[in-house]
Amino acid sequence: MILFPASELRPVLVEARTLACRVILVKDHGVYMMSEKSSPSRVTSRNGESRLIAYAVGCSPETVPFDEWWSLACTEFGGDDFAEYFDHDAAIFDRVIDDGWSLEIRADEHHLYLDVVLRDA
Repeated sequence: MILFPASELRPVLVEARTLACRVILVKDHGVYMMSEKSSPSRVTSRNGESRLIAYAVGCSPETVPFDEWWSLACTEFGGDDFAEYFDHDAAIFDRVIDDGWSLEIRADEHHLYLDVVLRDA
């Protein structure tokens, strides 16, 4: 199970709704969610990209050693990198934005399962 705390995920979801774009779940260099587009007012990073990113608990390469986040990501999602797109208006995201519930994601061989839980990391 991968957890996205509401406090981290809410700004990403609000940005996606504001820009009317999809929300992307990514597994590559960490496990994170971001909006498909970026706000033009956002400060640009050193590499020229401007992204608001919410890392899953224990899956941020900025704060967790590689072997730890990689093991957690592979246990839940397998070894391949991927990006999965979600509609910004998905009802489950209302609970994160409006009620402060965190998002839990589980996976099996064929599906992703999203659920909201009343806790923050």
